Amino acid sequence: MSRTVWQHVTISYPGRSRYDREQQAVAHLSRVLPAAENAGLITTWWFIRKGPWRIRYLPTPAHTGPAPLVELLTEGCAWSGDIYEPEIHTFGGPQAMDTAHTLFHHDSRHLLTYLHDQPTDRRERSLVLCTALMRAAGLDLNEQGDVWARLAHRRTAEPHQRPAPDADTWEAFTGKVRHLLLGTARTPGDWQTGFEATGAALHRLRETGKLTRGVRAVIAEHVIFHWNRIGIPAATQATLAHAATDAIFGSHPPPPPGSSGRSRQPVPPISSVGVNSPCVAPR
Repeated sequence: MSRTVWQHVTISYPGRSRYDREQQAVAHLSRVLPAAENAGLITTWWFIRKGPWRIRYLPTPAHTGPAPLVELLTEGCAWSGDIYEPEIHTFGGPQAMDTAHTLFHHDSRHLLTYLHDQPTDRRERSLVLCTALMRAAGLDLNEQGDVWARLAHRRTAEPHQRPAPDADTWEAFTGKVRHLLLGTARTPGDWQTGFEATGAALHRLRETGKLTRGVRAVIAEHVIFHWNRIGIPAATQATLAHAATDAIFGSHPPPPPGSSGRSRQPVPPISSVGVNSPCVAPR
């Protein structure tokens, strides 16, 4: 996959707020990208948010080059072209980059459906998916905690970070986060399965010496990219990363043996706890 020429289009969607622009993007991309894939124009596609939305896609051999999808993708939009440079070192080497692209596509497909419904459980959903990735990669609880600690360090002193909550509120919030990190919640459909497949692939690459970077560092990058796609702002990322770190390395004891079975449970909310950390910018 990494040897094929990716195409890149940057689109600026209109809207007064982050939320408005997201809804414009989701409606537009949902009409174009799955249809282009089903029509055999492209094989893989995904998006990332950098102010404007960056869309990357692989044409099928019969449709190499940016056309004809670029015409469908950019009609009526403010857009520009660019050259996509895969972050091969960041994601652990050529094979791990292929694995990353597979997850980017899988996650983006599910997110177009998920974001269309104006979800309020982005934080919860992301914690469950990222924990599934870490578990499938063979990380034990302390190693998972190290990933969250790395993310907390990267998101320390983020601009617009809200004041810390009082101790009781924070303890209640980290308790909710701990329940998700140690529990058995699953997302519906095969969304979570894709994260587990990626974790298993990274584990195999690590075991065979084909990762060029530490697996925890690679997984931290996957979490950052997923948080970007799902639309969790940096300040909220900081809150989640610090809470997850505290949930694992804090003073609270782990659950008793036998309490972490793999029966499927719905994703419980953490939004009811009064930590003022919105998932999207105010509408």
